[in-house]
Amino acid sequence: MFYLKRIFVLSLVALIPINIFSEIQYVYMKDGRILKGEVLHQSAFKIRFKSEEGKEEEILKSTIRRITFKNPGVKEIPKQEKIETPTPLLETKLKAEEPKPSQEKATSILSNRHSFEILGGIGKSSYESQVANFHRNVEQYGTILGGNGGFFYNSPDRKDSNAKTINLRYTWKRFVGELGGSHLNSLESVNNFGTIVYPDLSGATTVTQAAFTPGVPYHTISYKQLNVQFSYTAYSRSGLEIRPILGYYKVWQKGKDDSTYEISPKDPGNTDAIDWTIKYGTSFSDYLSGPSVGAALEYKWKEKWETRWEFQKQFLQGNSIYTRDQIAYLVGSFFEERAALNNQWKVNSQSISGKLVYHWRDSVFFWSGFQYSKLTYKMEHLGGDLDLNGSPFEAYINTVLIQSLTQGLAGNSTAKAIFVGAGYSLDFSKKEAQ
Repeated sequence: MFYLKRIFVLSLVALIPINIFSEIQYVYMKDGRILKGEVLHQSAFKIRFKSEEGKEEEILKSTIRRITFKNPGVKEIPKQEKIETPTPLLETKLKAEEPKPSQEKATSILSNRHSFEILGGIGKSSYESQVANFHRNVEQYGTILGGNGGFFYNSPDRKDSNAKTINLRYTWKRFVGELGGSHLNSLESVNNFGTIVYPDLSGATTVTQAAFTPGVPYHTISYKQLNVQFSYTAYSRSGLEIRPILGYYKVWQKGKDDSTYEISPKDPGNTDAIDWTIKYGTSFSDYLSGPSVGAALEYKWKEKWETRWEFQKQFLQGNSIYTRDQIAYLVGSFFEERAALNNQWKVNSQSISGKLVYHWRDSVFFWSGFQYSKLTYKMEHLGGDLDLNGSPFEAYINTVLIQSLTQGLAGNSTAKAIFVGAGYSLDFSKKEAQ
């Protein structure tokens, strides 16, 4: 009989739920409710709460007044304690040793961070290429110095075009690694005018006659950027985070215009002159790469909103290739001339970007933002054929002279874009906490 009682008591103990041995927590809500249960997990903005009935739910911290282990129905008997008035020296020491809640909270959040995010966006962009402008200016120098005809250019007419971007971001504690790219386009149209020089039909004299473009369609010029960067959270407090950045950039720029025609009507008084139709085509490509340094500034507020700013400076080097074709049509035949330049550059670039992010749900967010880059070119070497009129300068005229003249023609490329987009994030810290 004694053993039966003992077995019965042990059975009752085994059936008691295990969570009665854990401390019960009381969540005081701002609406007056008091929830009793257990806090399973918490993030910067919410907690995961399990009630006594076993129901789990997520509660925003902004709706909570406080969390305690004290039963609101039990009144404690106040203890009579002797109160000592601290001396000014002791008071100063105690204040200095008091922990700062905001710093402790920020440190805790940073030490628990572990996430991956992908975002993409589309928008409108404007782009101006220094490479194309430079080579048009070189051609104008050749026209002035060569004395054998040539062309001058009006200021380009530009229109905005489409843009797209994508970015991958991995965060672990204070470290952030990113891989991203952007593709910006712009439409450009350039009119030219000048003269062409050629021997007449008799071969006895040389004819100089005007030439111009009657209308130039728009063509696309593009700017592509790929970058990888790493940053470290050096400062974090009250939602503000500052990180220095080290990175590496690659930039491609290109454009092609093969649909422009030049018309050169003959002088009616000269029977040996010829009406010319000249197809004019140009193309350029530019490749740059180099390291970058900068800073990222991020600020989170009202739980769902966030701003992200990046300021960077790039130190780039590379080369550009420019070609110009002229195909002259005459009585079923044609004559073609080609000129090419291959230049080496040193480029200092500055960029700034900003994003406004709205966290719609735990994993889904929407954003809008902008990107601006300015690339300042300095020529390292000018190389190629400067005969942009079909006849070489006498022994390249003077290499030193041409090099010094073209140094001042180097300018800036600018790329601007605005975006809207969406993103998806995976928070690994929640899984690790569970």
